[in-house]
Amino acid sequence: MTENAAEIDFSRATALLEQGHQEEGLNALSSMLAKYEEWLKTDEGRDAYEAIQVHRAFSLVHLQKNLEARPLLEEATKFGLNAETRSDVHCHLGRCYHELSLYQLASEQFEQANALGVSEEWKPVFHYYYGYTSYELKEYQRAKREFILCLQSGSPGPEARLRYLMLAATSRKLGEYSEARAYEERAKSEKP
Repeated sequence: MTENAAEIDFSRATALLEQGHQEEGLNALSSMLAKYEEWLKTDEGRDAYEAIQVHRAFSLVHLQKNLEARPLLEEATKFGLNAETRSDVHCHLGRCYHELSLYQLASEQFEQANALGVSEEWKPVFHYYYGYTSYELKEYQRAKREFILCLQSGSPGPEARLRYLMLAATSRKLGEYSEARAYEERAKSEKP
């Protein structure tokens, strides 16, 4: 009985998230932790617990609550998830670390996600933040490569203007001044 009720509550919470109601979905997931606390601690409830925590962590990142998301994402790296979900966890954790200026940790997470294979929907964001992280670590060749891959990945993701501006900054660091000017011109032609 508990399992069926938990599945219904989980479906409602994830539907809220999919509809863009991040705060409501997050609250619904959090309330499930208290409502089904005993069952979630059992072997039978373990998968549900992991799914709740992963969705909570992703929601917190989307709400830019990185300090709250960090421990949930770090815990999720230890879950027995499928490769695609594990990759998404590493992508989110990498972005979380990036936003917290923990660039070396972010780079490690992006490398793990890349090794697992990044989902198509994550590619533009992944390449942008991996590039930005590499830029902050003064790994300019890697940064440039990631920004180019970000542009090739298309939308959604950071707006094209930002991608070109980061390519311009990276090209300048590499001493490629004519390329930097060309990227700056492209950035100016893009709509903000």
